[in-house]
Amino acid sequence: MKNGNCLIGVIGAEVSSIEQRRILSGIITRAQEAGAQTVVISNLYNPFDEDQGDAAENRIYELIAGESFDALIVLSESFVNHTLRLKIRAQLLKRNMIPLIFVGASLPEFEEMHFPGINTSDENDLEAITDYLIEQCGFRQISLLTGPLSLDISHVRIGGYRKSLEKHGIPYESDLVIEGNFWYDAGEKLAQEYLRGIRPEPEALICSNDYMAFGLLDAFADIGEDVSSHMAVIGYEFIPQRNLHTPLLMTYRRNRSGLGAAAADILLQQLSEEPQRPFEPPTGALIGGFSCPCDPALIRPHEELAAARLTQQFAEWNLGSGMEYRLTECRSIEQFAEIMGEFLYLVRDAADVVLCLFENWYRHADTENGKLICRNINPWADHTVFTVDRMALPGMIRRYKKAAAGYINPICFKEHLLGYCMVWYDKPDTYDEIYLHWLKTVANGLEFLRLKGDVRFLLQCRTLSPSFDSLTGMFSADGLRDAYQLMLNAQQPQHVTAVAFRLLFGQNARNTTVQARETVSSLMAAAAAVKRFHGSGGIIGRISEYEFLLLFGACDMPAEILADSIYTEMMYDADFIRYSGRDDRLCCSCVFLPEQTGTDEILAEMTARLDSIQNAQDERARQPHYHELKALHDRLYREPLCEISLTDAADAMCMNINHFNRIYGRSFGVSFHQDHILARLRLAKHLLISGEQTVAEIAEACGYTDSKYFIRQFTAETAFSPKQYRQAVRNYLG
Repeated sequence: MKNGNCLIGVIGAEVSSIEQRRILSGIITRAQEAGAQTVVISNLYNPFDEDQGDAAENRIYELIAGESFDALIVLSESFVNHTLRLKIRAQLLKRNMIPLIFVGASLPEFEEMHFPGINTSDENDLEAITDYLIEQCGFRQISLLTGPLSLDISHVRIGGYRKSLEKHGIPYESDLVIEGNFWYDAGEKLAQEYLRGIRPEPEALICSNDYMAFGLLDAFADIGEDVSSHMAVIGYEFIPQRNLHTPLLMTYRRNRSGLGAAAADILLQQLSEEPQRPFEPPTGALIGGFSCPCDPALIRPHEELAAARLTQQFAEWNLGSGMEYRLTECRSIEQFAEIMGEFLYLVRDAADVVLCLFENWYRHADTENGKLICRNINPWADHTVFTVDRMALPGMIRRYKKAAAGYINPICFKEHLLGYCMVWYDKPDTYDEIYLHWLKTVANGLEFLRLKGDVRFLLQCRTLSPSFDSLTGMFSADGLRDAYQLMLNAQQPQHVTAVAFRLLFGQNARNTTVQARETVSSLMAAAAAVKRFHGSGGIIGRISEYEFLLLFGACDMPAEILADSIYTEMMYDADFIRYSGRDDRLCCSCVFLPEQTGTDEILAEMTARLDSIQNAQDERARQPHYHELKALHDRLYREPLCEISLTDAADAMCMNINHFNRIYGRSFGVSFHQDHILARLRLAKHLLISGEQTVAEIAEACGYTDSKYFIRQFTAETAFSPKQYRQAVRNYLG
């Protein structure tokens, strides 16, 4: 294969970090020199938490399995999440027929794949640092602050240090090797041991990474002491933040750029079938500072300060640009892309950015169909919208012949993957943390644009008033407290009747976005049905996400009959049952003495009663054959005039009549025959409340041939005759 047709994929995590950027600069430079192109695939924030291994942003690594790449480079040590490493491994195995190389520290999940891996030599680097302190500075008493001794890498670095000592005839002393943890506090702890005389100071101290060195320098600086006046300190890794600490740390920079170039060379040789040259770990270099005053000629912090100034400049531009405000004002995706283009200058050195969103990105309930709608946002680019298959996305770099590299990052909002952002560069330098914030602003703006078209979401939003619920128009829990006190003052009732409802469909609706949307419709329908009953003197509130409470100060109906009437109307509300079952709610009632009971006590008592009812219902649901019996029970109330005899029902379940009746009673609290009667009476209640038919007509509609028999059964169930029931309930209809 000619290198001019070659596409090298680089797989990394949070490649905005300086370590990954240095490796990438070497890869991209060498690929560009050979006429090859590079595409980098990376997540954004690379969480360490195992539970975040399946985060939406990490789905970007599914692109590895695409056919666009001719070779792959994996920045292995960038993947700190074990779960994610396993997923990367699974994707890489799908492309095991193309050249692949791992760069950086070896990890167990990738070692099993038996692909080559290269890295700089920590042993050689630590030997070089120790050589410098002995040969250039004349030190012989040199201490090493290493990492945890449980890690192999700590022993590798000790090995390089010891090798140098023994090469120069200096005895290795284990007391001079101090265990640390690769973080600030290890350096701070060692500084305190020196200051308190617990440990004698050496002539020089090597810190196995810069963070521990920073901790030590800061601890001395906090008491106004310059440690370099009596002890030389050298770090390892070359962290750019060294200019935030004093004195300026001398450190050793691993040759990550050379490592990246070597990886690219190895792959290009394989692709062109050239003879393989043996790999030699690239040599790093000392970066001068004031913490080791041996050789001032090494000091060159001006490059770092220039980079820090540039980063600060772009950070200030991003902070003051107003990009997020402009994006929240958008009314269309076309306008959104146009505004992104206006602020492209905020992405340092980017030649262009391509916004690639799933065809149905604005519908979180749907699974992505794999098609991406793409548009260039550069104001001077061709803005023709084009479609590309998701797995073919990396190959889009071929459209940009002059691009040195392309970067593909996920655009996510919480657990939703909206699409991808592709940024193209004409030179090897890569994006930094500032770009991540820019991309986060884009993701937030897209979610804001999406919600403008989501009426159901807007209906769920609460008003700015703490007293009212904007979705239902009811009082909120706080508003209910105030309204209850006003009711007591105005009516001065001797007792207060409370009726509470809990909607059960909401518990399941949290599982998927589709159900959540249907929940809003059901919730509004339930609220509309309940609100019909507050009458002229009652008050009603939505006391939690799925609970309603009605309070009446002067009620001449038994509380349980009133509650049952409201329950009946919800059962027959067409809008409510469209998205939920006829039994997807619980109901309870209670009578309180107002002089002894406040709103909080009422809320607590009604919630406790609903919990008790729900627990009992859950217990019944665990009875044998419950689900088969529930289907029969639902049919009785859905079709109360159906002709199902006890014998037919028992035969259908292959049971004798006595056993069937026994388990039916355990499940629903009544016999099958009685439940059939209650289903017909439930229909009668609905017709009495909502219709204008005569009692005789209602009796006939409910399957009774004898209206007098109907009246006797109805009165026995409710303690009201049908006419009395109709009049009493209608007194509570608003």
